[in-house]
Amino acid sequence: MTGNITDDVSSVMSIGFDMIAGPILRWKKDIDATNHVELDYDHFALATYLAFKGGNAGGPVPQAIVYDSFSVVGFTKGMDLVCLFLKNTKALEDISRLKDIANSISTQMEQNDTADDQEGSPTKEAEDDNTKEIKRIICNMLRQNTLPTPEIRSHFKLMSSEAWAIMSALEHDGLVKRAGKDGRSVVWTLA
Repeated sequence: MTGNITDDVSSVMSIGFDMIAGPILRWKKDIDATNHVELDYDHFALATYLAFKGGNAGGPVPQAIVYDSFSVVGFTKGMDLVCLFLKNTKALEDISRLKDIANSISTQMEQNDTADDQEGSPTKEAEDDNTKEIKRIICNMLRQNTLPTPEIRSHFKLMSSEAWAIMSALEHDGLVKRAGKDGRSVVWTLA
């Protein structure tokens, strides 16, 4: 194969899985800023995740999907899927090299996220203040009222794991308690 294989890579994205929302775009990075694949990556994330990870149990799972103007390779990383968007099909000849590129970029993006978390002590304090404020508002909302977890999530635009972390902390502190279930959702009230 002639040329550098990274010349054929347009962009990389990581699709995670939220237990409530389903597949979500975690991050995206353009490798070729001028000639990248024009696509609504947020919208495309669901279809891509299902195509690579949702197949038949024990059945064949694609390594690549070829579209008219680009192709996609997907590599699993736990529950996540790291996808390389390729400008053509030439790079598909070396899947192992593509996997190395996906792992390298994924590791770099995760290190950047970790560095951002460690650098941002004021941000962490703001997040802590934000969490405290959310807890205070939830307690006010639950005065003489009950609310299911999904409704609480929707008020604050939280991911499922964030909502559960907050509600578990409030329950641990003895401020809220479980008032039953509404279908599969836990209903909360003040303790």
